[in-house]
Amino acid sequence: MDKMGKALVGLSPHTLRRAMPRAVATIPDVMQAHACHCTAMGKRAERYTFFRMVGTLDEQCILDLACGFGFYTRLLKQRDAAQVIGVDISPEMIRLAYQQEQAEPLGITYQVGDAVTLPRLGSFDLVTAVHLLTYATSKAQLLGMFRSIYANLVAGGRFIAYTNNPAFTLSKPNCTKYGVTVLRLEPEEDRYACEAEFVTAPPFRGRWYQWNKAPYEWALQEAGFRDFAWYPSEVAPEDLAHYGDAYWRDFYDNCPIIGLVCQK
Repeated sequence: MDKMGKALVGLSPHTLRRAMPRAVATIPDVMQAHACHCTAMGKRAERYTFFRMVGTLDEQCILDLACGFGFYTRLLKQRDAAQVIGVDISPEMIRLAYQQEQAEPLGITYQVGDAVTLPRLGSFDLVTAVHLLTYATSKAQLLGMFRSIYANLVAGGRFIAYTNNPAFTLSKPNCTKYGVTVLRLEPEEDRYACEAEFVTAPPFRGRWYQWNKAPYEWALQEAGFRDFAWYPSEVAPEDLAHYGDAYWRDFYDNCPIIGLVCQK
């Protein structure tokens, strides 16, 4: 994998399939666009918030769903996880993840799998999913994802998700300066159909669903989770100090992404 590929954040294959680029026609082009996006301020806040939720791993076994190219998968392993398995629905993403594992071995295992119907792969202390839940196309799929996750956790294990914020609205300032512009939110039952353009070179567009909180909470409880909490996105102290409170005001007031922590 070239240097550009190694710089990638783990772009969900669902995003790749829904990309509607103006000047992007191939996977390498989308990879380059996302490499630009990975330095955006919103992505920096995402990484900071994600690992604040994760906390100390202490030799835990981790299952990373929608792992894409393996960006977060590798970072989890580098933070003293005992075992990390990455799963993605896209064979191409898994091939690229394995390519990087071969170039820089960390002892990570990857496999192709659909989170909606995923069998039990083991007993994991932690299951992670960055930008997975937002691609459920129905409440049944959302429930299937939570059931798969619950089945793969040990008693007391945690599920940490990062997904689109149900409270985000176009009636407040958009998030262009943080790396993405939400173009449309079309209301549907229990959700909005979202179209957004990533501020990359060249730009590309993606589609997903911004589910309301109620379907999430119904699905996670129906799957068996009883303890859960929404976790607002945070900004690293160094980024807050560097850019100032005024720069981040819109991010906190109308943040497009949010964390969700569940415990079995």
